[in-house]
Order: sequence, then C-alpha cells, then structure tokens
Amino acid sequence: MINMQRINTVFTLIAINSIVCANALSQTKIATVSSILDNPVEGQEVILRGQIIGQEQGETDYIFTDGTKKITIELQEENFPYNPNTTVEISGVVDFESQHPEEIATETTPEKIQINVNQLQVVTSNE
Repeated sequence: MINMQRINTVFTLIAINSIVCANALSQTKIATVSSILDNPVEGQEVILRGQIIGQEQGETDYIFTDGTKKITIELQEENFPYNPNTTVEISGVVDFESQHPEEIATETTPEKIQINVNQLQVVTSNE
C-alpha cells in the first residue's frame, strides 16, 4: 500500500519547486543597451527588446538597438533574415570581445562589448 503521507510530500515539493521557478523567471528584467554599455559586466546574462538594424559584412555579427544605443550582437548563423521593422527579444551574455585578454581590464569601450545571443524571439513584425 502506498503511503499517503509520502504522496503528499512529493506533491508539496513539486508545488514549491514550481513557485520558486516562476519567481525566478518573473524577476528577470529586460535591460537596455544603454545600461549595459554604461556598466558592462563580463558574463552577465541579459534580455533585450528592440530591432536588428544591420549586419557586419559576411559575419554572424549584427547591429541591435533598443532606441537607447546600439550594440553588436552575435547570432549563431550568417545571413539571418532580419527586418529593421521587426521587434525581437534576445537573451544572451555580455562579452568583452578582444584579441588580447590583457586589454579587457583596461579597454572596455562600447566597440569591444557585444552580446552573444542564446535565444531570439520575434515579438512583433511590422512588415
């Protein structure tokens, strides 16, 4: 015979886990490009909402703006079919792009900061 107390304990733990996960997700805030560039933190996970407005020639680097400033984002594919009229939400990690690690501590100019995109979602399309 199955012990009802154990079943209740399992269901309680599942409920608590669901609440904790939902809380963590609801506390994730959408950042601005301006706030990232003003106070960059290597490895910081961020969510941004805005438009992809350009692409670096023949690369996986694109120009992204949320209306505050512009930043380079790195997608996993070349020639991503972007449209500047489409609003997207991206999640990714702040990366200090540099060929020389010793430059990271002294030169974190906006040109050397990018977002390595893990996930991209179309929010609205105004085509």
